[in-house]
Amino acid sequence: MLLIRLFSETKRGYLPAVVLFSLLFSGCISNNADNYGNNIVVEDARYGSAQTRSTPRRTVANAQVTKRTVTVAPKKFQEQPLGSNTAPAGGTDYRVVQGDTLFSIAFRYGQNYQSLASENGIEPPYNIHVGQIIHINGSNQSGNVSQDANSYTVQKGDTLTSVAKAHDLPPSALVRVNNLSYPYKLSPGQRLILEDPDAGRKVEKTEQKVVPVAGGDPATVIASEQEQITQPSAVNIVSGKTRTAGGVVWMWPAKGKVVRGFSLNENGNKGIDIAGNRGQSVMSAADGQVVYSGSALRGYGKLIIVNHDNEYLSAYAHNDSLLVKEGQKVKRGQVIAKMGSTDSISVQLHFEIRYKGKSVNPLGYLPK
Repeated sequence: MLLIRLFSETKRGYLPAVVLFSLLFSGCISNNADNYGNNIVVEDARYGSAQTRSTPRRTVANAQVTKRTVTVAPKKFQEQPLGSNTAPAGGTDYRVVQGDTLFSIAFRYGQNYQSLASENGIEPPYNIHVGQIIHINGSNQSGNVSQDANSYTVQKGDTLTSVAKAHDLPPSALVRVNNLSYPYKLSPGQRLILEDPDAGRKVEKTEQKVVPVAGGDPATVIASEQEQITQPSAVNIVSGKTRTAGGVVWMWPAKGKVVRGFSLNENGNKGIDIAGNRGQSVMSAADGQVVYSGSALRGYGKLIIVNHDNEYLSAYAHNDSLLVKEGQKVKRGQVIAKMGSTDSISVQLHFEIRYKGKSVNPLGYLPK
């Protein structure tokens, strides 16, 4: 009746009644909103979803429904893809996941595993655990020389020939170990490794009794006098042409055509890609010890890393199946995996060699 009367009054020219009608209508809406309180939506980037919290009911005159968005920024832990094996310039932190070894983390960031262990206070046999934070020093980029290597900083006026002569090294050795390209122009401030990979030298040939794996069986992370990894009764070893470089005797890890070569570009190929057939044998390129066997490194698929004399690491990626485990000793030519296409668009073997954490061109070490 009140509404009819107001409407009637309005028709007779009483405009203030319209204002009163509006106020009564808006008041009804406000009272309904008061009964439900305010909803606050919190978007948490750590979980990728929104969570809603409702405040207790309360009656407040002319209350309005409000919505606030609060973004909680998570701490960033790095994971490096294939072809980007460097830490950011300022360094980064890496959170250990199940299946990691200290060697695989060092490989991921192009670090010398011994330096990485020292910087993080990790003693041999390098036990690490899931969730542990490993600090990665950003100063050791893949294009730089490892600080514990014999090295030289190029001065103005230096040439490849003059540097090689001054250090009694053949120019071809500097080209190979430093990944130099023709016409071998040097830049002031550039650091060079001073090593002849073809020269025989004594290296420390110590092997670990076990290689600890994060989240693995505790029995595999405790050194003992007994061999932790059971060697297969019959080892398949393939013979082939060899070459001695850096004190290590190398052979080709697979038969096939090199379809992609080595590159020093920032996101370039840090090894070579060898095309082949699914299930084809992948061989260890030299004698050594398996320090990683798994698939935790994004971009590499099923991966094996072998340590050679504590200076060189070789890596075998995109396999269909892995035939060896961490801690196992392997011989040059031993079949360690079957070629596949995990984390790859085609069947191939991605093969890398690292010298003290630094990517080097495998073609400078494999037989011609």
